[in-house]
Amino acid sequence: MDKELQQLSDLEERFAYMFASPNLGLDIYRGWLPDFIDACEQIDVVLGGDKRGFHWRQIKEKYGFARYYFRTDSVHPMRLSISDGKGVYEITKGLDGHEIEQQIAQICSNAEQASLTKCIVCGDTAAIKTYAGWAVCACEKHSPDVPGDHMKKAALK
Repeated sequence: MDKELQQLSDLEERFAYMFASPNLGLDIYRGWLPDFIDACEQIDVVLGGDKRGFHWRQIKEKYGFARYYFRTDSVHPMRLSISDGKGVYEITKGLDGHEIEQQIAQICSNAEQASLTKCIVCGDTAAIKTYAGWAVCACEKHSPDVPGDHMKKAALK
């Protein structure tokens, strides 16, 4: 098992409750794994002894950067994201009056923002570029312009 797969396995064991409930898909990428691990650790601290039924609902890449969606027993946030090609605009509903979940949403947002400048494959400094209509955050050596199938190496799960 390679290093990143082992780190993900350890994370899933350590915070099993985060990965236990039904989800829409948990696509976790090598280059963004350190920030995701940090987010999980921060969320666990915010939750303290009451895990509130927290779980990842969906994890994916969208518009070239990481997207982390969660739920708790009492909160099911809804996010609407729109891209005009110049930026991504977002509205989140369902967090009003839920301080813990607002803190979790901020932790997720911070990790998402970090992925805007990190290669999805290796985590090196990168920028989001569009290739054949798809936004991809990749460094020069993992760019879709470079021969090879780098994007298949990015996904851990």
